Amino acid sequence: MAPTGGRLQWNEREYDRLFNSEDGPVGRDLNRRGEIGTQTAKRLCPTSPRGSDGRGSGYTRSNIGHALGRDERGLYVDVKSTARTRDGIPISLLLEFGTRAHIITSHGDYPLRNRQTGQVFGRSVRHPGTEAQPHLRPALVEMVRS
Repeated sequence: MAPTGGRLQWNEREYDRLFNSEDGPVGRDLNRRGEIGTQTAKRLCPTSPRGSDGRGSGYTRSNIGHALGRDERGLYVDVKSTARTRDGIPISLLLEFGTRAHIITSHGDYPLRNRQTGQVFGRSVRHPGTEAQPHLRPALVEMVRS
């Protein structure tokens, strides 16, 4: 038996509320996943017990968060750390992928030193690099799983 009628009425406002509103089910789900990603990244983020670069212990961890955004494709959630080195490099990027051996040079007419131990190194030092310590990519995996 063929359908005898019926009508479909598209409600653009309701569609927008459901899929594009931060308060709709998609927005709430993205926010929930963002919180899971934030907490996972914070849990996995390495922390120096003495701090680093004149900043206290937990500086990078305390700067991890999430926010909803919108682009031409719709809503998205962004989990990131706003922590930066004094030169403006994202610290999480350095932690996530590690660094190669590199030279650190004093920015003035003074030697590099470790103020906590009193060690003096000279005007430049060869840093051995750091091993990768992923915390953002595993957080993304956890967000997708949840």
